Amino acid sequence: MLSPGTRIGPHRVTAWVSEGGTGQSYKSERTEGENKRQLFYLKLLPREISEKRGFEEFFIQECQAIEQIEGPGIWPLRKFGVMKWKHWLCYDWFSGKGVKVEKDSEHNESQEDEFEYIYSLEDDLRSSSYKWTAEQLLALMISLHCSLFKAHGNGFLHGNLKPSNILILRPEGGQLEAWITEFGLYRLVSMGMDIDSDTSSLEKNVSNLNIQESRIRSSDFRPKNQEWGKDVDEKWDLYGMGKVVQEILQQMEPFDDIGDWENWSERATSETPFESVAHSMDALPGVGEIGKYGVKIENGIEFSSEEIERIRKKREEEWAFEEKIKNLCFRRNMTGFAGLVFVLIFIIKALYLSFLPAPWTDYSMDGALDSYQLSAGLWTGQAWGILPAAYDEKNRGGQNVVGGWEKEEGLYKLNFRKFKSPQETGEAKKLWQFIGKDATSEDDYHQWSDYLKYESSKDVLLLVKRVDEYFTYLPGVEKGKMPRLYPEDRFIASNGKILPAKIEFGREKSSSIDWVIFLGLGFTLASFLYHKNILKLRISGKITP
Repeated sequence: MLSPGTRIGPHRVTAWVSEGGTGQSYKSERTEGENKRQLFYLKLLPREISEKRGFEEFFIQECQAIEQIEGPGIWPLRKFGVMKWKHWLCYDWFSGKGVKVEKDSEHNESQEDEFEYIYSLEDDLRSSSYKWTAEQLLALMISLHCSLFKAHGNGFLHGNLKPSNILILRPEGGQLEAWITEFGLYRLVSMGMDIDSDTSSLEKNVSNLNIQESRIRSSDFRPKNQEWGKDVDEKWDLYGMGKVVQEILQQMEPFDDIGDWENWSERATSETPFESVAHSMDALPGVGEIGKYGVKIENGIEFSSEEIERIRKKREEEWAFEEKIKNLCFRRNMTGFAGLVFVLIFIIKALYLSFLPAPWTDYSMDGALDSYQLSAGLWTGQAWGILPAAYDEKNRGGQNVVGGWEKEEGLYKLNFRKFKSPQETGEAKKLWQFIGKDATSEDDYHQWSDYLKYESSKDVLLLVKRVDEYFTYLPGVEKGKMPRLYPEDRFIASNGKILPAKIEFGREKSSSIDWVIFLGLGFTLASFLYHKNILKLRISGKITP
Protein backbone atom coordinates (compact mmCIF):
# COMPACT_ATOMS: atom_id res chain seq x y z
CA MET A 1 0.00 0.00 0.00
CA LEU A 2 1.32 3.42 -0.98
CA SER A 3 1.33 6.22 1.56
CA PRO A 4 -0.27 9.64 0.83
CA GLY A 5 2.10 11.92 -1.05
CA THR A 6 3.68 9.16 -3.14
CA ARG A 7 4.28 10.26 -6.74
CA ILE A 8 3.04 8.02 -9.55
CA GLY A 9 3.84 9.64 -12.87
CA PRO A 10 2.19 13.09 -12.94
CA HIS A 11 -0.04 12.20 -9.95
CA ARG A 12 0.30 12.39 -6.18
CA VAL A 13 -1.53 9.81 -4.06
CA THR A 14 -3.97 11.42 -1.62
CA ALA A 15 -5.82 8.40 -0.21
CA TRP A 16 -6.08 4.62 -0.46
CA VAL A 17 -9.38 3.36 -1.87
CA SER A 18 -9.35 -0.44 -2.10
CA GLU A 19 -7.47 -3.53 -3.25
CA GLY A 20 -8.84 -6.28 -5.42
CA GLY A 21 -7.97 -8.91 -7.97
CA THR A 22 -6.89 -6.37 -10.60
CA GLY A 23 -4.69 -4.28 -8.31
CA GLN A 24 -4.69 -1.43 -5.82
CA SER A 25 -6.91 1.64 -6.18
CA TYR A 26 -6.04 5.15 -5.02
CA LYS A 27 -7.45 8.63 -5.01
CA SER A 28 -4.87 10.93 -6.57
CA GLU A 29 -4.27 14.54 -7.56
CA ARG A 30 -2.74 15.79 -10.79
CA THR A 31 0.47 17.72 -10.09
CA GLU A 32 1.20 19.29 -13.48
CA GLY A 33 -0.30 20.32 -16.82
CA GLU A 34 -3.72 21.72 -17.65
CA ASN A 35 -5.47 19.41 -15.18
CA LYS A 36 -3.28 20.38 -12.22
CA ARG A 37 -5.00 19.75 -8.84
CA GLN A 38 -7.79 17.78 -10.53
CA LEU A 39 -8.73 14.52 -8.80
CA PHE A 40 -8.30 11.14 -10.52
CA TYR A 41 -8.88 7.47 -9.81
CA LEU A 42 -5.54 5.64 -10.03
CA LYS A 43 -5.25 1.89 -10.59
CA LEU A 44 -1.92 0.20 -9.83
CA LEU A 45 -1.52 -3.31 -11.28
CA PRO A 46 -0.16 -6.12 -9.07
CA ARG A 47 3.63 -6.08 -8.82
CA GLU A 48 3.80 -9.83 -9.46
CA ILE A 49 2.43 -9.19 -12.94
CA SER A 50 4.27 -5.94 -13.66
CA GLU A 51 7.65 -7.62 -13.14
CA LYS A 52 7.05 -10.35 -15.72
CA ARG A 53 9.16 -10.42 -18.86
CA GLY A 54 7.42 -8.92 -21.88
CA PHE A 55 4.53 -7.45 -19.89
CA GLU A 56 5.43 -3.79 -20.42
CA GLU A 57 5.12 -3.99 -24.22
CA PHE A 58 1.77 -5.80 -23.94
CA PHE A 59 0.59 -3.29 -21.30
CA ILE A 60 1.33 -0.25 -23.47
CA GLN A 61 -0.24 -1.81 -26.56
CA GLU A 62 -3.41 -2.86 -24.72
CA CYS A 63 -3.84 0.47 -22.92
CA GLN A 64 -3.53 2.37 -26.19
CA ALA A 65 -6.38 0.24 -27.47
CA ILE A 66 -8.45 0.72 -24.28
CA GLU A 67 -8.15 4.51 -24.66
CA GLN A 68 -10.24 4.20 -27.82
CA ILE A 69 -13.31 2.91 -25.96
CA GLU A 70 -15.77 5.77 -25.83
CA GLY A 71 -19.53 5.93 -25.74
CA PRO A 72 -22.59 6.18 -23.50
CA GLY A 73 -22.28 4.24 -20.26
CA ILE A 74 -18.47 3.78 -20.53
CA TRP A 75 -16.14 5.41 -17.98
CA PRO A 76 -13.08 6.04 -20.18
CA LEU A 77 -9.38 5.55 -19.47
CA ARG A 78 -7.59 8.93 -19.43
CA LYS A 79 -3.91 8.16 -18.91
CA PHE A 80 -1.54 5.27 -18.33
CA GLY A 81 2.15 4.83 -17.76
CA VAL A 82 5.06 2.81 -16.40
CA MET A 83 7.26 3.92 -13.50
CA LYS A 84 9.88 1.34 -12.53
CA TRP A 85 7.78 -1.73 -11.76
CA LYS A 86 4.60 0.37 -11.31
CA HIS A 87 2.13 -0.03 -14.20
CA TRP A 88 -0.70 2.42 -13.63
CA LEU A 89 -3.96 3.49 -15.25
CA CYS A 90 -5.80 6.72 -14.57
CA TYR A 91 -9.54 7.51 -14.75
CA ASP A 92 -11.56 10.61 -13.91
CA TRP A 93 -12.50 10.68 -10.25
CA PHE A 94 -16.18 9.82 -9.71
CA SER A 95 -17.56 11.97 -6.91
CA GLY A 96 -20.62 9.83 -6.26
CA LYS A 97 -23.42 11.14 -4.05
CA GLY A 98 -23.64 11.73 -0.33
CA VAL A 99 -26.87 10.48 1.23
CA LYS A 100 -28.05 11.48 4.69
CA VAL A 101 -28.42 8.49 6.99
CA GLU A 102 -31.67 8.20 8.92
CA LYS A 103 -30.89 7.88 12.62
CA ASP A 104 -32.54 5.74 15.26
CA SER A 105 -33.49 8.43 17.80
CA GLU A 106 -33.86 5.91 20.64
CA HIS A 107 -30.26 4.65 20.40
CA ASN A 108 -28.39 7.61 18.82
CA GLU A 109 -28.16 10.85 20.77
CA SER A 110 -25.72 12.61 18.38
CA GLN A 111 -27.00 15.87 16.92
CA GLU A 112 -24.67 15.81 13.88
CA ASP A 113 -25.93 14.54 10.54
CA GLU A 114 -24.26 11.42 9.16
CA PHE A 115 -23.74 10.75 5.46
CA GLU A 116 -22.89 7.71 3.40
CA TYR A 117 -21.36 8.05 -0.07
CA ILE A 118 -22.61 5.95 -2.94
CA TYR A 119 -20.11 5.50 -5.78
CA SER A 120 -20.91 2.12 -7.27
CA LEU A 121 -23.83 -0.24 -7.55
CA GLU A 122 -22.15 -2.25 -4.78
CA ASP A 123 -22.48 0.75 -2.43
CA ASP A 124 -26.07 1.29 -3.55
CA LEU A 125 -27.10 -2.31 -2.82
CA ARG A 126 -25.55 -2.11 0.65
CA SER A 127 -27.33 1.14 1.43
CA SER A 128 -30.78 1.33 2.96
CA SER A 129 -31.37 4.84 1.64
CA TYR A 130 -32.92 3.81 -1.70
CA LYS A 131 -35.35 1.23 -2.96
CA TRP A 132 -35.27 0.04 -6.52
CA THR A 133 -38.17 0.34 -8.91
CA ALA A 134 -38.90 -1.34 -12.22
CA GLU A 135 -38.22 1.89 -14.09
CA GLN A 136 -34.83 2.33 -12.45
CA LEU A 137 -33.87 -1.29 -13.09
CA LEU A 138 -34.81 -0.92 -16.77
CA ALA A 139 -32.83 2.34 -17.05
CA LEU A 140 -29.79 0.63 -15.52
CA MET A 141 -29.94 -2.36 -17.84
CA ILE A 142 -30.45 -0.20 -20.94
CA SER A 143 -27.30 1.77 -20.00
CA LEU A 144 -25.28 -1.42 -19.41
CA HIS A 145 -26.45 -3.00 -22.65
CA CYS A 146 -25.66 0.12 -24.72
CA SER A 147 -22.14 0.37 -23.30
CA LEU A 148 -21.42 -3.36 -23.80
CA PHE A 149 -22.85 -3.25 -27.33
CA LYS A 150 -20.47 -0.41 -28.16
CA ALA A 151 -17.48 -2.15 -26.55
CA HIS A 152 -18.14 -5.59 -28.04
CA GLY A 153 -18.57 -4.03 -31.47
CA ASN A 154 -15.04 -2.65 -31.16
CA GLY A 155 -13.57 -5.93 -30.00
CA PHE A 156 -13.51 -5.26 -26.24
CA LEU A 157 -14.81 -7.57 -23.51
CA HIS A 158 -15.02 -6.61 -19.85
CA GLY A 159 -14.73 -10.04 -18.21
CA ASN A 160 -15.15 -8.76 -14.66
CA LEU A 161 -18.59 -7.15 -14.69
CA LYS A 162 -19.87 -6.87 -11.12
CA PRO A 163 -21.60 -4.21 -8.98
CA SER A 164 -18.32 -2.64 -7.80
CA ASN A 165 -17.34 -1.95 -11.44
CA ILE A 166 -20.62 -0.18 -12.21
CA LEU A 167 -20.65 3.51 -11.25
CA ILE A 168 -24.13 4.82 -10.43
CA LEU A 169 -25.70 8.19 -9.85
CA ARG A 170 -29.25 8.93 -8.73
CA PRO A 171 -29.90 12.63 -9.38
CA GLU A 172 -32.70 14.28 -7.47
CA GLY A 173 -35.78 14.10 -9.66
CA GLY A 174 -33.76 12.85 -12.60
CA GLN A 175 -33.16 9.56 -14.39
CA LEU A 176 -30.70 7.06 -13.01
CA GLU A 177 -27.27 7.12 -14.71
CA ALA A 178 -24.71 4.33 -14.81
CA TRP A 179 -21.25 3.72 -16.28
CA ILE A 180 -19.12 0.59 -16.60
CA THR A 181 -15.53 1.18 -15.47
CA GLU A 182 -12.23 -0.72 -15.58
CA PHE A 183 -12.63 -2.04 -19.12
CA GLY A 184 -9.62 -4.10 -20.12
CA LEU A 185 -8.17 -4.61 -16.62
CA TYR A 186 -9.16 -8.26 -16.38
CA ARG A 187 -7.51 -9.00 -19.73
CA LEU A 188 -4.35 -7.14 -18.65
CA VAL A 189 -4.08 -9.13 -15.43
CA SER A 190 -4.96 -12.49 -16.96
CA MET A 191 -2.55 -12.02 -19.87
CA GLY A 192 0.12 -10.90 -17.41
CA MET A 193 -0.33 -14.22 -15.63
CA ASP A 194 0.12 -16.13 -18.91
CA ILE A 195 3.21 -14.28 -20.16
CA ASP A 196 5.52 -16.40 -18.07
CA SER A 197 3.60 -19.51 -17.07
CA ASP A 198 6.55 -21.07 -15.26
CA THR A 199 6.67 -18.29 -12.67
CA SER A 200 2.99 -17.37 -12.65
CA SER A 201 2.05 -18.10 -9.06
CA LEU A 202 -0.14 -15.08 -8.50
CA GLU A 203 -3.32 -17.10 -8.37
CA LYS A 204 -1.87 -19.89 -6.24
CA ASN A 205 -0.21 -17.73 -3.60
CA VAL A 206 -2.78 -15.05 -2.86
CA SER A 207 -2.53 -14.29 0.83
CA ASN A 208 -4.18 -10.85 0.86
CA LEU A 209 -7.69 -11.21 2.28
CA ASN A 210 -8.98 -8.25 0.29
CA ILE A 211 -7.81 -9.82 -2.97
CA GLN A 212 -9.30 -13.18 -1.99
CA GLU A 213 -12.61 -11.56 -1.15
CA SER A 214 -12.61 -9.56 -4.39
CA ARG A 215 -11.97 -12.66 -6.52
CA ILE A 216 -14.60 -14.67 -4.70
CA ARG A 217 -17.04 -11.84 -5.34
CA SER A 218 -16.00 -11.73 -9.02
CA SER A 219 -16.52 -15.47 -9.42
CA ASP A 220 -20.21 -15.00 -8.50
CA PHE A 221 -20.66 -12.93 -11.65
CA ARG A 222 -18.98 -15.31 -14.08
CA PRO A 223 -20.36 -18.53 -15.56
CA LYS A 224 -19.81 -21.59 -13.40
CA ASN A 225 -16.55 -23.53 -13.64
CA GLN A 226 -14.72 -20.47 -15.07
CA GLU A 227 -11.47 -19.91 -13.17
CA TRP A 228 -9.72 -16.59 -12.63
CA GLY A 229 -7.20 -15.90 -15.36
CA LYS A 230 -9.02 -17.81 -18.10
CA ASP A 231 -9.61 -16.23 -21.51
CA VAL A 232 -12.67 -14.04 -21.28
CA ASP A 233 -15.75 -14.84 -23.35
CA GLU A 234 -18.63 -12.61 -24.49
CA LYS A 235 -21.06 -14.66 -22.41
CA TRP A 236 -19.19 -13.63 -19.25
CA ASP A 237 -20.55 -10.08 -19.62
CA LEU A 238 -24.08 -11.34 -20.35
CA TYR A 239 -23.92 -13.63 -17.32
CA GLY A 240 -22.67 -10.74 -15.17
CA MET A 241 -25.67 -8.60 -16.12
CA GLY A 242 -28.00 -11.48 -15.24
CA LYS A 243 -26.44 -11.80 -11.77
CA VAL A 244 -26.65 -8.02 -11.28
CA VAL A 245 -30.40 -8.16 -11.95
CA GLN A 246 -30.80 -11.03 -9.48
CA GLU A 247 -29.12 -9.04 -6.72
CA ILE A 248 -31.24 -5.98 -7.43
CA LEU A 249 -34.44 -8.06 -7.40
CA GLN A 250 -33.61 -9.08 -3.85
CA GLN A 251 -33.67 -5.39 -2.85
CA MET A 252 -36.94 -4.55 -4.58
CA GLU A 253 -40.50 -4.43 -3.40
CA PRO A 254 -42.68 -6.91 -5.31
CA PHE A 255 -44.37 -5.54 -8.37
CA ASP A 256 -46.55 -6.98 -11.14
CA ASP A 257 -43.96 -7.85 -13.75
CA ILE A 258 -41.19 -9.02 -11.43
CA GLY A 259 -41.65 -12.45 -12.91
CA ASP A 260 -40.56 -11.17 -16.31
CA TRP A 261 -37.31 -9.93 -14.82
CA GLU A 262 -36.77 -13.21 -13.00
CA ASN A 263 -37.28 -15.10 -16.26
CA TRP A 264 -34.85 -12.79 -18.06
CA SER A 265 -32.15 -13.19 -15.41
CA GLU A 266 -32.58 -16.97 -15.38
CA ARG A 267 -32.07 -17.04 -19.15
CA ALA A 268 -29.01 -14.77 -18.92
CA THR A 269 -27.37 -17.02 -16.32
CA SER A 270 -28.40 -20.36 -17.82
CA GLU A 271 -26.27 -22.78 -19.80
CA THR A 272 -27.99 -21.51 -22.98
CA PRO A 273 -27.77 -17.72 -22.54
CA PHE A 274 -28.65 -15.02 -25.04
CA GLU A 275 -26.71 -15.11 -28.27
CA SER A 276 -25.45 -11.54 -28.05
CA VAL A 277 -25.82 -8.23 -26.23
CA ALA A 278 -28.42 -7.15 -28.78
CA HIS A 279 -30.50 -10.30 -28.20
CA SER A 280 -30.22 -9.82 -24.45
CA MET A 281 -31.39 -6.20 -24.68
CA ASP A 282 -34.25 -7.10 -27.01
CA ALA A 283 -35.57 -9.48 -24.32
CA LEU A 284 -35.53 -6.88 -21.50
CA PRO A 285 -39.04 -6.45 -19.98
CA GLY A 286 -40.58 -3.20 -21.22
CA VAL A 287 -37.62 -2.04 -23.33
CA GLY A 288 -39.59 -1.57 -26.59
CA GLU A 289 -37.75 -1.01 -29.86
CA ILE A 290 -34.02 -1.28 -29.20
CA GLY A 291 -33.15 0.53 -32.44
CA LYS A 292 -33.88 3.88 -30.78
CA TYR A 293 -30.89 3.23 -28.51
CA GLY A 294 -28.57 2.51 -31.44
CA VAL A 295 -28.65 -1.26 -30.84
CA LYS A 296 -29.73 -3.65 -33.54
CA ILE A 297 -29.61 -7.32 -34.40
CA GLU A 298 -28.07 -8.24 -37.73
CA ASN A 299 -27.54 -11.67 -39.23
CA GLY A 300 -28.66 -13.53 -36.18
CA ILE A 301 -25.77 -13.26 -33.71
CA GLU A 302 -24.56 -9.70 -33.51
CA PHE A 303 -21.04 -10.31 -32.23
CA SER A 304 -19.71 -13.80 -31.66
CA SER A 305 -16.59 -14.44 -29.61
CA GLU A 306 -14.70 -15.22 -32.81
CA GLU A 307 -15.89 -11.97 -34.39
CA ILE A 308 -14.84 -9.96 -31.35
CA GLU A 309 -11.40 -11.58 -31.41
CA ARG A 310 -11.11 -10.84 -35.14
CA ILE A 311 -12.06 -7.21 -34.57
CA ARG A 312 -9.58 -6.97 -31.69
CA LYS A 313 -6.74 -8.36 -33.84
CA LYS A 314 -7.67 -6.00 -36.67
CA ARG A 315 -7.63 -3.09 -34.23
CA GLU A 316 -4.20 -4.10 -32.96
CA GLU A 317 -2.89 -4.39 -36.54
CA GLU A 318 -4.26 -0.93 -37.36
CA TRP A 319 -2.65 0.47 -34.23
CA ALA A 320 0.67 -1.19 -35.09
CA PHE A 321 0.44 0.25 -38.62
CA GLU A 322 -0.17 3.78 -37.33
CA GLU A 323 2.65 3.41 -34.81
CA LYS A 324 4.95 2.31 -37.65
CA ILE A 325 3.95 5.35 -39.70
CA LYS A 326 4.45 7.67 -36.70
CA ASN A 327 7.88 6.17 -36.03
CA LEU A 328 8.95 6.58 -39.65
CA CYS A 329 7.61 10.15 -39.76
CA PHE A 330 9.58 10.98 -36.62
CA ARG A 331 12.78 9.54 -38.09
CA ARG A 332 12.17 11.31 -41.41
CA ASN A 333 11.66 14.65 -39.68
CA MET A 334 14.66 14.26 -37.36
CA THR A 335 17.07 13.16 -40.10
CA GLY A 336 15.73 15.88 -42.41
CA PHE A 337 16.23 18.49 -39.69
CA ALA A 338 19.76 17.24 -38.98
CA GLY A 339 20.58 17.29 -42.69
CA LEU A 340 19.27 20.84 -43.00
CA VAL A 341 21.34 21.96 -40.00
CA PHE A 342 24.57 20.48 -41.42
CA VAL A 343 23.90 21.95 -44.88
CA LEU A 344 23.30 25.39 -43.34
CA ILE A 345 26.52 25.05 -41.33
CA PHE A 346 28.38 24.22 -44.56
CA ILE A 347 26.88 27.26 -46.33
CA ILE A 348 27.67 29.58 -43.41
CA LYS A 349 31.18 28.15 -43.24
CA ALA A 350 31.70 28.68 -46.98
CA LEU A 351 30.47 32.28 -46.78
CA TYR A 352 32.66 32.92 -43.73
CA LEU A 353 35.78 31.58 -45.47
CA SER A 354 35.02 33.75 -48.49
CA PHE A 355 35.86 36.85 -46.47
CA LEU A 356 37.68 35.77 -43.31
CA PRO A 357 40.53 33.39 -42.40
CA ALA A 358 39.66 29.92 -41.23
CA PRO A 359 39.54 29.87 -37.40
CA TRP A 360 41.77 27.53 -35.43
CA THR A 361 43.82 26.83 -38.56
CA ASP A 362 47.56 27.23 -39.14
CA TYR A 363 48.71 29.58 -41.85
CA SER A 364 52.36 28.66 -42.58
CA MET A 365 55.09 29.65 -45.02
CA ASP A 366 56.81 26.88 -46.93
CA GLY A 367 60.40 26.35 -45.90
CA ALA A 368 60.21 28.54 -42.80
CA LEU A 369 59.27 28.15 -39.19
CA ASP A 370 56.93 31.13 -39.21
CA SER A 371 53.24 30.26 -38.92
CA TYR A 372 50.14 31.96 -37.60
CA GLN A 373 46.90 30.68 -36.14
CA LEU A 374 43.75 32.60 -35.20
CA SER A 375 41.14 31.58 -32.68
CA ALA A 376 37.45 31.15 -33.46
CA GLY A 377 36.35 34.70 -32.69
CA LEU A 378 34.65 36.83 -35.34
CA TRP A 379 36.26 40.15 -34.40
CA THR A 380 38.85 39.46 -31.67
CA GLY A 381 40.43 36.45 -30.06
CA GLN A 382 43.65 34.59 -29.38
CA ALA A 383 46.48 34.21 -31.81
CA TRP A 384 49.52 31.97 -32.07
CA GLY A 385 52.73 32.87 -33.79
CA ILE A 386 56.47 32.21 -34.01
CA LEU A 387 58.95 34.03 -31.79
CA PRO A 388 61.34 36.20 -33.83
CA ALA A 389 64.99 35.18 -33.52
CA ALA A 390 65.94 38.65 -32.23
CA TYR A 391 63.91 38.08 -29.06
CA ASP A 392 65.21 34.56 -28.47
CA GLU A 393 68.08 34.08 -25.98
CA LYS A 394 69.84 31.75 -28.40
CA ASN A 395 68.95 33.90 -31.40
CA ARG A 396 67.24 31.04 -33.14
CA GLY A 397 63.51 31.81 -32.82
CA GLY A 398 61.04 29.14 -33.79
CA GLN A 399 59.27 29.06 -30.42
CA ASN A 400 55.50 29.18 -30.27
CA VAL A 401 54.07 32.30 -28.59
CA VAL A 402 50.52 33.16 -27.65
CA GLY A 403 48.92 36.56 -28.05
CA GLY A 404 45.73 38.20 -29.13
CA TRP A 405 44.39 39.65 -32.33
CA GLU A 406 42.12 42.47 -33.34
CA LYS A 407 41.04 44.24 -36.51
CA GLU A 408 42.77 47.51 -37.29
CA GLU A 409 42.26 49.42 -40.54
CA GLY A 410 41.17 46.28 -42.37
CA LEU A 411 44.21 44.32 -41.22
CA TYR A 412 44.61 41.56 -38.64
CA LYS A 413 46.82 42.93 -35.87
CA LEU A 414 48.47 40.10 -33.93
CA ASN A 415 49.88 41.31 -30.60
CA PHE A 416 52.63 39.27 -28.94
CA ARG A 417 55.06 39.66 -26.05
CA LYS A 418 57.88 37.62 -24.44
CA PHE A 419 59.38 38.00 -21.01
CA LYS A 420 62.97 39.27 -21.01
CA SER A 421 65.57 37.41 -19.01
CA PRO A 422 67.18 39.28 -16.04
CA GLN A 423 70.37 39.58 -18.10
CA GLU A 424 68.52 41.37 -20.84
CA THR A 425 66.96 43.88 -18.45
CA GLY A 426 70.31 44.84 -16.99
CA GLU A 427 69.06 44.39 -13.45
CA ALA A 428 70.87 42.37 -10.82
CA LYS A 429 67.70 40.58 -9.73
CA LYS A 430 67.11 36.88 -9.58
CA LEU A 431 64.40 35.35 -11.77
CA TRP A 432 62.13 34.66 -8.81
CA GLN A 433 62.17 38.37 -7.96
CA PHE A 434 60.14 39.02 -11.12
CA ILE A 435 57.29 36.82 -9.84
CA GLY A 436 54.29 38.38 -8.06
CA LYS A 437 51.98 41.37 -8.25
CA ASP A 438 53.60 44.55 -9.55
CA ALA A 439 56.97 42.76 -9.72
CA THR A 440 57.23 43.35 -13.46
CA SER A 441 56.43 46.18 -15.85
CA GLU A 442 55.93 46.51 -19.56
CA ASP A 443 59.63 47.18 -19.88
CA ASP A 444 60.31 43.60 -18.78
CA TYR A 445 58.76 42.23 -21.98
CA HIS A 446 59.61 42.13 -25.65
CA GLN A 447 56.45 43.40 -27.37
CA TRP A 448 55.64 43.39 -31.04
CA SER A 449 52.67 43.39 -33.40
CA ASP A 450 52.36 41.64 -36.73
CA TYR A 451 49.96 43.12 -39.28
CA LEU A 452 48.48 40.64 -41.73
CA LYS A 453 46.07 40.96 -44.62
CA TYR A 454 43.73 38.16 -45.66
CA GLU A 455 43.59 37.47 -49.41
CA SER A 456 40.43 35.39 -49.89
CA SER A 457 41.10 34.54 -53.56
CA LYS A 458 44.20 32.53 -52.60
CA ASP A 459 43.17 31.80 -48.98
CA VAL A 460 46.47 33.17 -47.65
CA LEU A 461 47.58 35.63 -45.00
CA LEU A 462 50.03 38.31 -46.23
CA LEU A 463 52.48 39.70 -43.66
CA VAL A 464 52.24 43.47 -44.21
CA LYS A 465 54.56 44.70 -41.44
CA ARG A 466 55.91 44.06 -37.95
CA VAL A 467 56.12 46.80 -35.31
CA ASP A 468 58.05 46.60 -32.02
CA GLU A 469 59.39 49.12 -29.51
CA TYR A 470 62.38 49.80 -31.76
CA PHE A 471 61.50 49.54 -35.45
CA THR A 472 58.87 48.97 -38.09
CA TYR A 473 59.74 45.98 -40.28
CA LEU A 474 58.58 45.55 -43.89
CA PRO A 475 58.72 42.45 -46.11
CA GLY A 476 61.44 42.58 -48.72
CA VAL A 477 63.86 40.48 -50.69
CA GLU A 478 67.47 40.80 -51.80
CA LYS A 479 68.71 39.24 -55.00
CA GLY A 480 69.29 35.53 -54.54
CA LYS A 481 67.81 35.42 -51.06
CA MET A 482 64.54 34.43 -49.44
CA PRO A 483 61.96 37.12 -48.58
CA ARG A 484 62.17 38.34 -44.99
CA LEU A 485 61.48 41.38 -42.80
CA TYR A 486 63.79 44.42 -42.93
CA PRO A 487 63.78 47.51 -40.70
CA GLU A 488 62.00 50.29 -42.55
CA ASP A 489 65.05 52.67 -42.49
CA ARG A 490 67.33 49.94 -43.92
CA PHE A 491 64.74 49.28 -46.57
CA ILE A 492 64.89 52.92 -47.62
CA ALA A 493 68.68 53.19 -47.34
CA SER A 494 69.32 50.17 -49.61
CA ASN A 495 68.86 52.26 -52.73
CA GLY A 496 66.78 49.59 -54.43
CA LYS A 497 68.86 46.60 -53.39
CA ILE A 498 65.98 45.48 -51.20
CA LEU A 499 62.80 45.12 -53.20
CA PRO A 500 59.24 44.86 -51.84
CA ALA A 501 58.09 41.27 -51.47
CA LYS A 502 55.13 39.19 -50.42
CA ILE A 503 55.38 36.89 -47.45
CA GLU A 504 52.46 34.51 -47.77
CA PHE A 505 51.16 32.10 -45.17
CA GLY A 506 48.93 29.43 -46.71
CA ARG A 507 46.26 27.50 -44.84
CA GLU A 508 47.19 23.95 -43.99
CA LYS A 509 44.75 21.44 -45.47
CA SER A 510 43.80 19.02 -42.74
CA SER A 511 41.63 16.73 -44.83
CA SER A 512 40.29 16.40 -48.34
CA ILE A 513 36.83 15.45 -46.99
CA ASP A 514 34.50 18.10 -45.65
CA TRP A 515 32.65 16.12 -42.97
CA VAL A 516 30.03 18.82 -42.53
CA ILE A 517 28.65 18.51 -46.04
CA PHE A 518 29.20 14.73 -45.93
CA LEU A 519 26.98 14.41 -42.85
CA GLY A 520 24.47 16.88 -44.24
CA LEU A 521 24.01 14.91 -47.45
CA GLY A 522 23.91 11.63 -45.49
CA PHE A 523 21.12 12.77 -43.20
CA THR A 524 19.22 14.27 -46.14
CA LEU A 525 19.44 10.98 -48.03
CA ALA A 526 18.22 9.08 -44.95
CA SER A 527 15.26 11.45 -44.63
CA PHE A 528 14.39 10.88 -48.30
CA LEU A 529 14.51 7.10 -47.86
CA TYR A 530 12.26 7.29 -44.79
CA HIS A 531 9.80 9.43 -46.74
CA LYS A 532 9.84 6.97 -49.62
CA ASN A 533 9.13 4.10 -47.22
CA ILE A 534 6.20 6.04 -45.68
CA LEU A 535 4.63 6.57 -49.11
CA LYS A 536 5.11 2.90 -49.90
CA LEU A 537 3.40 1.86 -46.64
CA ARG A 538 0.47 4.23 -47.15
CA ILE A 539 -0.08 2.91 -50.67
CA SER A 540 0.10 -0.75 -49.62
CA GLY A 541 -1.87 -0.17 -46.40
CA LYS A 542 0.13 -2.77 -44.46
CA ILE A 543 3.40 -3.18 -42.63
CA THR A 544 6.17 -4.74 -44.65
CA PRO A 545 8.62 -7.08 -42.92
